[in-house]
Amino acid sequence: MLHFKNFPNLLISALLLFAITNSSFAQSKRTKKPQIDFWKEKVWFGGGFNLGFNSSIYNGLQSNVFGIGVSPMAAYKFNKWLSAGPRVSIDFTTAKFSDGFDTYRYNSVDYGMGLFGRIKFSENFFLHGEYSFLNETYTTGEVNNDKLVTQREWRDILLLGLGYSSGGEVAYEIYINYDFLEDPESFRVPIIYRAGITFKF
Repeated sequence: MLHFKNFPNLLISALLLFAITNSSFAQSKRTKKPQIDFWKEKVWFGGGFNLGFNSSIYNGLQSNVFGIGVSPMAAYKFNKWLSAGPRVSIDFTTAKFSDGFDTYRYNSVDYGMGLFGRIKFSENFFLHGEYSFLNETYTTGEVNNDKLVTQREWRDILLLGLGYSSGGEVAYEIYINYDFLEDPESFRVPIIYRAGITFKF
């Protein structure tokens, strides 16, 4: 039976139990690992600007090819120096071919998708590797009814290059790549220049 004279002891015991429980709970909250904000700490974004120009002889024709495009990308940070993710591109190409007498032209809109990886070995420099599929328009070099014969094809590119980043949360970057899968007989040059902006790279 509960007696009134025991009430102070029960009250003190309850207060002590509450204090110990509350202290343990507060301590567990303090020692709990901080939550990682995935989008702020583990992912970076970028937008590239592609520019290319080539002048060469192709199938007996003097060729001049100019390309310009954009390429959004995003990457997951595995650690402070290694990241990887998807990249897509949309490019506009205009080409002019001449046999010395007549000039032939074609324009095309090309697109691609792929995966890239980066190694940031200093605050301002990085290695860039990429494997992508591109859907492009190309010419066989043949002329039919005073027009260049063109076709569309998927082709693979395998890039490895070196880049410079200005550093900081929002930065500009420039980098140069070499395409190891470029056809030696193609009128395209295997060296690709890119520039862009990154956020939290």
